[in-house]
This record gives sequence, C-alpha cells and structure tokens, in this order.
Amino acid sequence: MQACDVLDDIGSSLSSVPAALGAMSPPTSPLPPPPSASAPREKVVVLGTGWGAASFVKTIDGSKYDVTVISPRNFFLFTPMLAGAAVGTVEYRSITEPVRKLNPRAEFLEATATHVDWRARTVECESVVCEGNSCVIDTFTVPYDRLLVTVGATTNTFGIPGVREHCNFLKQIGDARRIRTGIVNCFERANLPGLTDEQRDATLTFAVIGAGPTGVEFASELRDFVEQDGPTYYKHLLKHVSIKVIEASSTVLAPFDSSLQAAAVAALTSSSAGVGKVTELLLSSGVQEVKPDVISLNDGREIPYGLSVWAAGNGPAPLTVGLIEDLEEEQAEAQAEARGR
Repeated sequence: MQACDVLDDIGSSLSSVPAALGAMSPPTSPLPPPPSASAPREKVVVLGTGWGAASFVKTIDGSKYDVTVISPRNFFLFTPMLAGAAVGTVEYRSITEPVRKLNPRAEFLEATATHVDWRARTVECESVVCEGNSCVIDTFTVPYDRLLVTVGATTNTFGIPGVREHCNFLKQIGDARRIRTGIVNCFERANLPGLTDEQRDATLTFAVIGAGPTGVEFASELRDFVEQDGPTYYKHLLKHVSIKVIEASSTVLAPFDSSLQAAAVAALTSSSAGVGKVTELLLSSGVQEVKPDVISLNDGREIPYGLSVWAAGNGPAPLTVGLIEDLEEEQAEAQAEARGR
C-alpha cells in the first residue's frame, strides 16, 4: 500500500508469520550444560510470549530442561501487522501463533506474573478462573531454577490526564479489535440524519498521537482504508474525514534516518484522487489533556475528534520495575548502563 511504503516491509503474505518466527536466530543460552541422565531436569520458567520468549521456547530442548511458560496471552503475536488488523487489512487469527505449537514439551500456564522473589526463586502469579458467569482470581506460586523475563513494555502515558480514559492503545489483539469497531462506529454515527457538517467533521476526525513507527504505520493503514474502501461504503462522507497525526517533537519517525522521515512525511501528506489530502501532521504539538471529544494541545489549540489512538511511547512493565528495584543498587546500575548503550 502506497502510504505504508515508507516503512520496512513486514511480510509479503500472511504465510510469512510462522516463517518469520521460525527464522529467528536462537539467542545465546545462559543455561549450563545439560544435566546427566540421572539428575533431575532444571526448571526453566519463561515469563511472556513475545518475540524473545517465542524464539527461546522454540529452540530450547524440552527433554533436557523442564520448561514452563507463564503469560496472560496463550499465543505469539506478530506485532508489525497489528496496525493492519486494526483496519481490517488482515484478520486477527492470521497474525497469531499458539504458544503450545512452539514447543510441545513446554508447559504453558495462562496467568499474569505479579512478583518475582529472586531469593526464594519463585514467581507469584494470578489467573482469572471462570465458571459460568462467575469469575474469581486464583493465585499460585511457581518455583524455578532459571528465570527468563520477557514481559515486554507497557504503554507510557506520561501522566497526561485523560489518556487512559479516552484513548485507544495498539499493543494487543484486543486493542486492534476495539479500534476497528470504533472506526466503523464513527462512520455510522456520521451517517445519521440531522447532523451538521461541523458535527460530521468532528466525528470523522481520527487523532493519532505519536509519530513513531506505530503511529505512522497506523495512520498509513487508516489512510489506505479511507482511500480504498471508503469510496465503496462511505463515498458521501469522505469529504469530512481527517487523520491528524499529533507529535510533540519536530519530526516523524525520530529513530530513523532523515531520508526515511522525509519520505514518510511526503507519503502521508500527499493527495489522492477522489479523497484529497486526508492526513495532517501537527508537529511540535504536545498533548496537554485528552477529553471525551476534544484533545487540548500545549499551545492552546483544541482538536475535536471521533476516535483517538495513543502511540506516543512505551514504558517498563510493573513487574520489571519491581524486579529491578528488588535487585538492589548494583543491578539497577547495570540496567541503567545497558539502557544507555
């Protein structure tokens, strides 16, 4: 798709998802040589089912090590195509791989790790157990000899009021499903009789906060949806559609080369036949507050919107923060040095 050409190719077909996972090079294992046949297998616990965990679990020898994977998500998610799933370019099941297929010898527990006691070598977990319409939280502890923490990052809202209450995130399948439903709801709401043009403009304004890889990718996918599918279903509403990419810094795709940044800006802001200029870049525009239907910027401007997506940054998961703090000053300094490389 034209608007997505500015980013690295994330797969030529849906069949590339398992292939990409299978092609990942196994990491250098920190484990000691396998124990003798008479010795019990070391218990290796893996927290998470993302890229690092999937690569490790796929390659570890389950006959030599007792492997347990703990995660609230029982599948590996091919995250580069999540933005496409949010607008219907691909289906959710096409970008996931069941964890149990990665290594049939590994045990999987669908639960959330809440605390690591590295002195006792145990992991405290919580799992939601449902019977009929009644659900309870079950807690349990899992011992380990070796622990691999790959819980990934969480969304960083920077403490800005209203972000968690009114913005959609884009990190999980559930996020993509909510965004896809929200996009359709905006078009259907704008199609109702009795609305003014100003109300339709506000309802069909899609705010993407953050112009990093996730924000640019989603804005591109959304623009492609408007250009390619919009004329078929909502031709009379396209004149009201606006995609506003809001970025606090002075450029898009800050981690990337300047030539790629320029190509992204050119592709996003170009006009297309029948639709016109859909995307507007609001650079050097920090968000002060997100309200139910308006985004307040630091310069005093207010942006009415129908749907907002927050893609402005990541932060460490609470489990990771707690573990670093628990490992005392020496490990905290090591973590700070590693992040600075």
